[in-house]
Amino acid sequence: MANRVLPESVEDTWLAGVGAQQRKTLDEWQGTYDVHHVPHLGHDPRGTDDLAALAVPGVNAAGSTVEWPVTDRLAEDGVLVWHIPLPGAIRDDLDLVRRGDELVVTVGRFRRIVPLPSALRRCTVAGAALREGELRIRFAPDPDLWPQGR
Repeated sequence: MANRVLPESVEDTWLAGVGAQQRKTLDEWQGTYDVHHVPHLGHDPRGTDDLAALAVPGVNAAGSTVEWPVTDRLAEDGVLVWHIPLPGAIRDDLDLVRRGDELVVTVGRFRRIVPLPSALRRCTVAGAALREGELRIRFAPDPDLWPQGR
């Protein structure tokens, strides 16, 4: 997510310089990541109308451009692995909390609460690792919640 992206044409010369630097960085990121631009509203979001105007996609939602894949490693390792891209994250600044059917991911001063994909809701967290800008969270099926015979 590229937050507070300035419009292409800015009349203020100072903002034009900042906008040019943003576009350069976003072009570099686009080569490596699927970047979603969140526009700058000119003020901090206030209320549901401002939040709706941002049009931030949900994670793994129908029609979403943001995909955090789940890898099935049940046969090999007995776990499902959720892959969450966190470029630039540092392990010491990372915190994870499972809260019901949600995962709270905190990196430094940034926090995001995301719903777990349906298969992972029936699992317990078995561990996590941050490698090469990607958080890999391992989930083990909960025998009380997992369908029998799988």
